[in-house]
Amino acid sequence: MTKLVSIIIPSFNRESIIKDTLDSVLRQTYSTWECIIVDDGSTDNTLNVVNEYCFKDNRFKMFSRPIESMKGAPTCRNIGIENSLGDYIIFLDSDDCLITTCLENRVLEFGRNNNNDFLVFPMAVKVNNEITIKKIEQSDSYLKDFLSYKLHWQTMCPIWKKQFIHDLKGFKEGYPRLNDPELMIRALLVPNVKFKVFTDAGYDTIYNMSVVNWVSLKDKYYQSLLLFVPEVCGNLSDGKKDYLKKYLNNYLKVWFRDFMFPSQLNLVKQNNNLINLFYKNKIISLFKMFELKCLLFGYRVLFFLERNLRNLIINIT
Repeated sequence: MTKLVSIIIPSFNRESIIKDTLDSVLRQTYSTWECIIVDDGSTDNTLNVVNEYCFKDNRFKMFSRPIESMKGAPTCRNIGIENSLGDYIIFLDSDDCLITTCLENRVLEFGRNNNNDFLVFPMAVKVNNEITIKKIEQSDSYLKDFLSYKLHWQTMCPIWKKQFIHDLKGFKEGYPRLNDPELMIRALLVPNVKFKVFTDAGYDTIYNMSVVNWVSLKDKYYQSLLLFVPEVCGNLSDGKKDYLKKYLNNYLKVWFRDFMFPSQLNLVKQNNNLINLFYKNKIISLFKMFELKCLLFGYRVLFFLERNLRNLIINIT
């Protein structure tokens, strides 16, 4: 029997680019699909653009996030899950695309690997119209990798059995960032989970990398860590895998790597909150907590002295 694939796409103010995404769905060589677009309260012409596709092809279905529901892509994806009819589910962002044979090949591989809960395929990254293939590395433990911020794949790479993703209860709502690793960690923690990663396959999706607003990203990453860390630690404890908590230390490293530069030295409260959070959840030791706080204090002092010395020299000249 032919399997139905549900493609779930959250959208928000995407009138200028969502056509490319929907056109990539229309071009699929595999025709047994439904495409569920869930709008997150767009204020531009996105709804009209999507409705044109729904009118032309009834495999496209449009939903809107209820105003009382939490805003964000995770909520929209969960609405999509609840309204999907497919045997399999693929999540696609509204600025990304499927290669023409994506669905055909994924369904074919699921037929060959039907005992698996999900399959994972490589993607390509598009930056300024240049495409780079993002190969997936072989790993002895993809769970440890995702816990260590070694994120081998993103939202569009897996194809899921609907029952499995439904049993997982979909995405955690309220996360501005880190939705994908949180979901994947939870999936990989399921007892006896079965999955296959096609490390040698060609890419079948294209991720469009947009320009990053670092100020906005900083706040989103900070807010997400406040939710992500206790959630993941709780899941590890429930699965009697507390010994894996130490790998989450890399998420704190990423915070300091990406956001601790001179113009952001006013992040005293956020830095302390995160250090305390990682200590409270037994990811870092008491010694490491004090070491980090002392280093950050020393860094702020040096920056203060350097700035005042510079001002002194300017005033002398």
